[in-house]
Amino acid sequence: MGERIAIIGTGLTKFGEHWNKGLRDLAIEAGSMAMQDAKISSKEIDAMYVGNMSAGRFAGQEHLGALIADQIGLNIPSIRVEGACASGSLAIREGMFSILSG
Repeated sequence: MGERIAIIGTGLTKFGEHWNKGLRDLAIEAGSMAMQDAKISSKEIDAMYVGNMSAGRFAGQEHLGALIADQIGLNIPSIRVEGACASGSLAIREGMFSILSG
């Protein structure tokens, strides 16, 4: 690959038990941190790739990409990627391939 791609912002919720927060709350918190870190607004996001392996089992929610995009008011393509413990890395990989494909 001759093209160079960079991750310009990251967001991470604090590790630990979050009994007072739902899945949406945690996703929005991490996403907001990433946008602040990257110094971009939600209007500059073209697509969303969410990596998660257990929301279906523990929260009864398999369609995380659309759920989160709708919750924060983004009308963009949104995809949940699942690959057990590699789900997050695979989501980044799919986003990279999307950028490279134009």
